[in-house]
Amino acid sequence: MSAQQTSPESAPTVAQTYMSALKSCGIRHVFANGGTDFAPIIEGILMNWKAGGDMPEFVTVPHENVAIAMAQGYYKISGQMAGVMVHVNVGTANTICGLMNAARDNVPLLLAAGRTPLTETGDAGSRDVPIHWAQENFDQGATVREHVKWDYELRQGQPVNTMVARAVDIAMSEPRGPVYLTLPREVLGSTDSNPGPLPRARAFGAMPAVPAMAALEQAADMIAAAQNPIIVMTSAANPATFTALGEIAQAHAIAVLTGPHASIASSHGMNLGLVNGPALKAADLIVVLDSVVPWVPHNVQPNADVKLIHIAPDPLFARYPFRGFEMDLAIAGDPGAALAMLNDMLKVKLKGKEAVTDRRRTAIAEKRKALVDGRKAALEAASSLSPISYPWIAHCINTVKSSKSTVCEELGAPFGFLNVEDPRDFMATSSGALGMGLGQALGAKCAAPERQIITTVGDGSYMFGCPTAAHFVAQSENLPTLTMVMNNSQWFAVRRATVSMYPDGLASKANSLPIVDLSPSPDYHKITEAFGGYGERIDDPAKLIPAMERALNKVEQGQQATLNVIVRTRAG
Repeated sequence: MSAQQTSPESAPTVAQTYMSALKSCGIRHVFANGGTDFAPIIEGILMNWKAGGDMPEFVTVPHENVAIAMAQGYYKISGQMAGVMVHVNVGTANTICGLMNAARDNVPLLLAAGRTPLTETGDAGSRDVPIHWAQENFDQGATVREHVKWDYELRQGQPVNTMVARAVDIAMSEPRGPVYLTLPREVLGSTDSNPGPLPRARAFGAMPAVPAMAALEQAADMIAAAQNPIIVMTSAANPATFTALGEIAQAHAIAVLTGPHASIASSHGMNLGLVNGPALKAADLIVVLDSVVPWVPHNVQPNADVKLIHIAPDPLFARYPFRGFEMDLAIAGDPGAALAMLNDMLKVKLKGKEAVTDRRRTAIAEKRKALVDGRKAALEAASSLSPISYPWIAHCINTVKSSKSTVCEELGAPFGFLNVEDPRDFMATSSGALGMGLGQALGAKCAAPERQIITTVGDGSYMFGCPTAAHFVAQSENLPTLTMVMNNSQWFAVRRATVSMYPDGLASKANSLPIVDLSPSPDYHKITEAFGGYGERIDDPAKLIPAMERALNKVEQGQQATLNVIVRTRAG
C-alpha cells in the first residue's frame, strides 16, 4: 500500500496535519482556488470530517485575485490572520498583484500553493497528467520572494506543526506581512510520522518592540520646544494607535494631517484633514508616524528648516528600494506605544507652557472650522450636479450607513468627505494594484458578518476585481454587501496623470483619450443580478439616497446589491 493509500483509521496524512496546524495557529478561514495538486487536501478534508478533526473552514473562491483580497479584508476588519491556498505556479501568479498590496499594507497572511509533483513515478501522487510537466518552475518561490517576508517548500519528514507555526510567527511580527509556503503533492499525501509539537498557547508573532526611552525623551523635548508641531500619519492605524493618536493630539493641541486612511476620527478637533502645503509650511516640527509617503515631494514639501521625527516599526522602510525623506530623529518601535509614552512625557515637559498650548489650540480650531465650512460649501454645490459628483456620494453614504458600517473604498468615495469615527469604519484597498475592493469587502464581511459593508469602486477597478468570481462568493457563502460602481467610463487616474504631466498638452484639451476611455459602458448592475443579487442604475443625485436605502434593505435581507452610479469625469 502506498503512502497515499492509508485508511482513515491509520496515521493522518501530512495534508490532514497541515490543516489541523493552521487551526492551532489561529487561522480560521482559508480562501482556496484548487487544482490537481489539491487531491490530498480534498481527501484530507473528507477524512477530517469523518474523524471529527479540527481544521479551518475552506471557502471556494473561483479566482485567486479575489481569494487573496478576501484574506486582506478579513485581517483588516478582525486583526486575525487568514490563509489562502492556490494551484501551483499559475495560481500563485494570479495572486501576485494582491500579494504586492498585502506587503505594502503590512497585512499578514499565509499564502500556500501546491507544487507540481516532484516525481514521475513511484508514488500515488506522482505526475499523472501532461500539465504536471508544464507547471513546474526551477524556483517557484522566486516568483513572489520580493513581496513576502519568508518563503519555503515543505520537505518530506519535516514537522508540519513547527513549519506552520514558524510561518505564522514571521507573518505576525512587525512589520507584518505575507508569507509563502509551497506544498508538493507527494509530501501532502504521505503518512505524517513526525508532525512536531503543537504551538504553546500564546499570541503569535514577536511582541512589538518598545521604542528606546532615550529616543523618546529626545523626541518629547523637541515637541515641547516647538511652537507649531504637527503629526502626519498617512497610513491606516490599528485600534491602539488610533486611540493613542487622538489622545496625544487632544491633550497637547497638536494638529494631525492624514492620508486617505483611518488614523484619527473625522470629528476630532485636532484633525486638519489631508496632508496639504499650507499646514506643512506652518509647522516647525513634524512627527511622521508610520508613513511611507508622508507627502509627495514633487507636489508639496515642508520648510527646509523644519525638525523631522520619524516613528515606525521600521522608520527607514527598508523594503522600499528608493525613499529619500529626511529626518532628524528616527525611532524604531510600536507607534501606539510611542504615542502613549510621549503623551505622558509631554504632560511633564509642557507644564508652565499652557499659554503656548492654548494659543495653538485656538489657531487649530479656526483652521478646522474653515475646513468644515469648506466641506459644507462643496457638498451644497455638489447636491445638484449631474452626473453625480464624488463628494455627494460620500454625503449619501454618511446619511444612510449604519452605526456598524465599513466603507471599503477603491477609487470611489473621497475619504475627506466620509465620517470615520473608528478604525473599522473605513478600509482603503489599493496600495498599487487595482482589483482588491470587491474581494476585501467579502473578506471583511466573512470576518464580521454583523457589520454592514459598503464597497465603492471605480468602473475600471470593478473590472479588475474579477466581479463574476466575487459575486459568486457573495452568493455561495451568504456574504451580502452593497457595491457602488462609480461609472465615469474612463480610467480617470490615467487621465489625471497625463494632464498633470502635460498641463498644456493635447490631452488637456481632448474629450477622449487613447488607453483611457472605457466606452461603451456595460450595465454593471446586471452582473450582480446573474448571481441572485439586486441591481440598479442611478444618474440623478436626488435619487441616490433612496436607491441606496433600497439596496441596503436588500442587503439586510441577505441579498447582495450593486448600484451602477453614473458620475462626473472629474473627482470633486
